[in-house]
Amino acid sequence: GGGRPQKDRSGAAGGDEGGAASKEEQGDNDNEEEEYDRYANTGYVQSADDAYGAGLSAGATAKKQLPPTEAPPPPMPKELLSEACLVIDALGLPTRREFVGTFSRDHLELYSETFDPKKNSASGGGGGGGGTGAMSAGGLASASAAKSFKIAMPSTSGHGDSVAGGSDGGGSGNPNPASLDQIDRRYAYYRRNLRELDDKFRGVFPQNWNVYHEMTYRFLQITSDHLSSLLTPLRPYRDRDCDDVTILLKALQKTVMFEKEMTAWLQRECGTIFLDGSREAEQAAREAEEAAEIEMDDEKAAIAAAATAAGTTGGRSVPPAVYGEDGEELEFDESGKAVAAGSAEGIRIKYERKMKEKREGRDRAGGAAELGVGGARHNRPIPVKPLIGVASGTFDGFMRPYIALEEQNMDEQLVEFTSQREVDTRGELPVFTSSTALFVYIKNSITRCTNLTKGQTFFQLFASFQDTLKKYANVLEGMFPRPNAAVAAASAAINLSANIGIGAALANPSGVAASANSSSSSAQSYRIPPGEEITICHVIDTCEYCADTMEALEDLIRDKIDDKYKDKIDMSGEQEVFHDVTAKGIRVLVSGLENRADKAFRDMASIKWADMDVVGEESPYVRAIHEAICPFVISVRGLLPTSYFRNFCDKFAAAFTTTFYNSLIRQKRISESGSQQLLLDVTTLKTLLLKLPVLEEKAGRKVGAAGGGKSKQGTKIAPAMYTKMATKQFQRIEILLKLVGTPSELLIDMFKSQWEGGSALDFQVIMNLKGIKRNEQAVYLEKLGVDPSIARTGAAHGATSSNITDHVQALQGRGSDVANKMTSDMANMRAKVENFRLQFR
Repeated sequence: GGGRPQKDRSGAAGGDEGGAASKEEQGDNDNEEEEYDRYANTGYVQSADDAYGAGLSAGATAKKQLPPTEAPPPPMPKELLSEACLVIDALGLPTRREFVGTFSRDHLELYSETFDPKKNSASGGGGGGGGTGAMSAGGLASASAAKSFKIAMPSTSGHGDSVAGGSDGGGSGNPNPASLDQIDRRYAYYRRNLRELDDKFRGVFPQNWNVYHEMTYRFLQITSDHLSSLLTPLRPYRDRDCDDVTILLKALQKTVMFEKEMTAWLQRECGTIFLDGSREAEQAAREAEEAAEIEMDDEKAAIAAAATAAGTTGGRSVPPAVYGEDGEELEFDESGKAVAAGSAEGIRIKYERKMKEKREGRDRAGGAAELGVGGARHNRPIPVKPLIGVASGTFDGFMRPYIALEEQNMDEQLVEFTSQREVDTRGELPVFTSSTALFVYIKNSITRCTNLTKGQTFFQLFASFQDTLKKYANVLEGMFPRPNAAVAAASAAINLSANIGIGAALANPSGVAASANSSSSSAQSYRIPPGEEITICHVIDTCEYCADTMEALEDLIRDKIDDKYKDKIDMSGEQEVFHDVTAKGIRVLVSGLENRADKAFRDMASIKWADMDVVGEESPYVRAIHEAICPFVISVRGLLPTSYFRNFCDKFAAAFTTTFYNSLIRQKRISESGSQQLLLDVTTLKTLLLKLPVLEEKAGRKVGAAGGGKSKQGTKIAPAMYTKMATKQFQRIEILLKLVGTPSELLIDMFKSQWEGGSALDFQVIMNLKGIKRNEQAVYLEKLGVDPSIARTGAAHGATSSNITDHVQALQGRGSDVANKMTSDMANMRAKVENFRLQFR
């Protein structure tokens, strides 16, 4: 065991060149025999001696007594090593686990030393001075008293290359073997040594030991520690390229592909079954291992449970999920290069592998005996933990440069989208091509990310998607025309007077100030240039498309991301942003159409209704309203979804009737004939608005199709709810005009019978339009049942539209001053808080 002089296997020091050449000429079998002889007196092999007699011990003793100059004896047969494994197995599960762990540590000792960033912190650590690390590792390997079947792992490769080098190495930007851009050298080193071990120990270890999986798992854990040291900020050995996105992504990709390569190799060469990573699967595997160890009666059930948890049936593993970015299955050549399995190169790799197995006289498909020894009990596959993510998962917390690159690319797209107006008309509704391009980019970004990681980095990328989609909603909103501030203020005043009631505006001015401010945003007025209504419809359609697509996007991300993040995937907030833009788009269309009819309303206001004494055909302003409304509505109908078009019709009908009513009450006086002419006009306008939801273009005109929409030929009957709402809105106007044309002596009775819920102030508006003098109005109010003092006060004030508007505009001015002061105070407070926070940095 320990008396033999140790060899210097570093290849860099000790002995002359001739001696080193003599050592290199010794075969692998000599190394195996010598290493076994070194550990002949360990507890494990001593147990084998006790079990099988003096054969092993005699052979080892004879080897010890040989003079140094004599040739070593023949290598120890693999059958004898296999029998020693059976002895170790007989000593119990803890002993076996200890042996497998020791075997793995022995053969990873040199790797851990050579590629440790703490021992290779200089930029030139891989060459020159870096050789010292490899040599010290060799010294450690020689001096330590290993306890497993350790073979002599060469510290040189080829003709004196460093153990960290070789033709399989990575880039040449940083000679340090531990650096990120040299990560290929790590995996080339392990790949080469793993195959050497497999050649030397083929058929030695029982299959259920999973020796090579244990060693690969430990290798990836060590690599994970090294990567953490390279990537963690504020470390003296932090890699200089860890913020370089190209190198960072290449290192992560190489790590992921190596994990997949080892997974495929273990499944193919060793029959390894992998768990799905859940706790339930790991528990089932432990129970199966313990059942196999003590030959429990329910052993088969435990094995079956473990196989089920691992996603296998009948002991055959599911094919490894080794796929490229395009989803195509991959094959790996001897150097670890990944190629498409269906390509000519992939077929050649599979063919050469089969031919090699045939030459070696082994068949991986059914050769249970080839995978290990000891009969069925020792060759039952025990599921093991997956390799995917052991080392590559380390990158998850350090991928901010990659996320920043994706964000930058999406922001650049958003800048381009601000000037793009191209429309995709292939779908049911026309949408901007920018929306489809954005979702295509997001989908490709998801594919790129999930091929590398599905954990924290993917979740951070999801947050970037959320932010980008909100920005895109702002881009779409920016396509709306700017509001007309002056018209908005006047419109707010008029709408406010109609909504809160005339009495409230006069009797309690301070109580409506807040209402005035809150109504200002919704009362904004927009002028839509001719043809721009098509763009607004495209914005609405695109928002609808984005909101619908986000549901599928949310499901896609939730399906792909790690379980611990699934509950955090929620895009309802982003959907609401697009719904808000859609709602604003409807308001813009309504306001724009109102402004199209604004000239007609001005023409109506300029008519002297008090002097009219003849009733004729419909007034000219009615025809102007027809000409403004019909083309606009037909165009919008061909472009909007049905539900949004109905919403537009509802809002426009309510806004139109309100505007018409306000135009009436702003008149100073309307004669009886004037009221009859207005009733005739109202009937024509009512017919128009009742047909609003079913307006169609005339033959030969394709207004909707001009904007990319599809002509909607449906029912010619308006929805019942819309008809009911529009009829009710016009009923108020008709009652007002009928009462204005009613003789004064019948006015009170007609008002009580026709205006259900009408107030004294409504009655006073009617008296003003009839031209009743103020002192007479007090008498009428008293007859209506109003308290005499209140009647006199109301008549003295005169509830005219002009003074109502003056009151409301004054209140709006006060509210604006208060809002500006509050904004200024809040800005000052934020500045003070920021200064206070900076003092504690």
